[in-house]
Amino acid sequence: MEYIYKTYKYFLFIMFFVLFSSAIHSQSLLNKQYLSNDIEQLLNSKPDQALKIAQHLLSKTNISNNEKAKINFLISKTYKVKGDYSSALNFLYEEKNYESYLSQEEKINIEIEKIKLLRELSLDKQAKKTLQELEENFSSNTNEQIVLFLKASITLEKVQFLLKEDKVEEGLNLLQNQEIFSKEFLTTNQDLNLYYTIVLAETYLEKKDFAKSQFLYSEALSITNTKKNTPIDAKIDALLGLANLNFLKQKHNEVSLLLNEAIKNSQGLNNVFFQEKIVQQQIVNYLALNDTSNYKLTNAAFIQNQLKSEIIEQEAINTAYNLVSDGYNDSFIEQKESNFTVLYIVLGLFLVMILGCLFYWWKVFQNKVHLREIIKYIEITTSNFTAQIVDKKPEPKKNIILKETEELILSKLKRFENSKRFNNKDISLSVLAGQFDTNTKYLSEVINSHYNMNFNSYINRLRINYIVEKLKTDPNFMNYKISYLAENCGFSSHSSFATVFKSITGISPVTFIELLNSENENKLVS
Repeated sequence: MEYIYKTYKYFLFIMFFVLFSSAIHSQSLLNKQYLSNDIEQLLNSKPDQALKIAQHLLSKTNISNNEKAKINFLISKTYKVKGDYSSALNFLYEEKNYESYLSQEEKINIEIEKIKLLRELSLDKQAKKTLQELEENFSSNTNEQIVLFLKASITLEKVQFLLKEDKVEEGLNLLQNQEIFSKEFLTTNQDLNLYYTIVLAETYLEKKDFAKSQFLYSEALSITNTKKNTPIDAKIDALLGLANLNFLKQKHNEVSLLLNEAIKNSQGLNNVFFQEKIVQQQIVNYLALNDTSNYKLTNAAFIQNQLKSEIIEQEAINTAYNLVSDGYNDSFIEQKESNFTVLYIVLGLFLVMILGCLFYWWKVFQNKVHLREIIKYIEITTSNFTAQIVDKKPEPKKNIILKETEELILSKLKRFENSKRFNNKDISLSVLAGQFDTNTKYLSEVINSHYNMNFNSYINRLRINYIVEKLKTDPNFMNYKISYLAENCGFSSHSSFATVFKSITGISPVTFIELLNSENENKLVS
């Protein structure tokens, strides 16, 4: 009985522990959900507070990658509201690390936010490339709702570019496409509907259709006033659009009220870009009202704000360039890696063919080499090879040598060439100068000026000429080894003889002997 009682107590303890842990975990998830909702509610009115909550959530050790991805996107939107485009871009591009944890719609929204920021920074080329990549990446998607959402988002961005390029009619035609912007679709996508309404209002304003533009801007403003957590930039855009319309209608007092409302909504955001847009319209309106005092005050504030916005904008542009470049590099690496498999398959398919081509080329090459050797051989055997050493007309001498001395040295060189003393291994410039009863300087100068070569080249050429003639005239030499031929003409080694022979004749001694043998055999047959 006591054993059963203890077991029962142990079971109750385990059940309590499990229920308690589950409750704590559920509460933790609930708290995170509440805090995420707080960020969305605060980012358009109190962005600094929203950032603190977001940073608090990111600091938690038990946060999942899925939660990080969502919080990072909220942080990027918060920084955008604050006008810190540099930080907003950093968090948007960081989302690539959590790509597998994002839904298709979230991925599209992130890319659209990138495009908007790049366009705001006048980086149209980069923004259009991002837009094109977005369109390509989702082109194979089969989910009808996602495809429609993508088409609508991309079309709105394309229209923004068209308006910048003054292609108003083309932009309006895109917005009037009922297949994309159907009433049913826009009703179920309220944020997209708000953005669509503002872009359409802007398009009609550019078209000078003030009635339709005012109706749409008013509708957009009504949505932002009645719907919770609407983007603050949408509300300010609607107020500025209405202010612009009233200015064109010369209702300057109404313009002042709308701009004051815009200032009121932008207070506490510290967004220099919002302030710059609002103040710029105020300046023009004060001029129209001939309100000189307010014009001067507002203009001074505008100049001061403009300097600040230019610094922030330049920092954001630099950040954008770095992030876009890194993105291109990452995409390039991914594309490169994905292409490796295809490359290996292609290489495998063509390997046999390439080897076959290489073998064929090698045979052709060998035939060409052999042909060149035959041509070279013919040149050697049909010409007076020894005639390659010719007297050269003397050039102005650097050293003064008496003419009689020079002629004496030349005559001794001729006798030396007709002898076989150049085949002596011990022959050198100093030895030959001693035999000629002259100095090395004079002898070297005469060889350089009359033979256009140094002493070593002169001796080497005499030796090769000698051995070539021996091979051609003495059949016994054809049977000697290369080492014997080298020794016979004064070379100290087989390799040095072969190197010098090829440098002078253009073919190796072995090839020369083979060709000579072939020629002799042909003569015997004929």
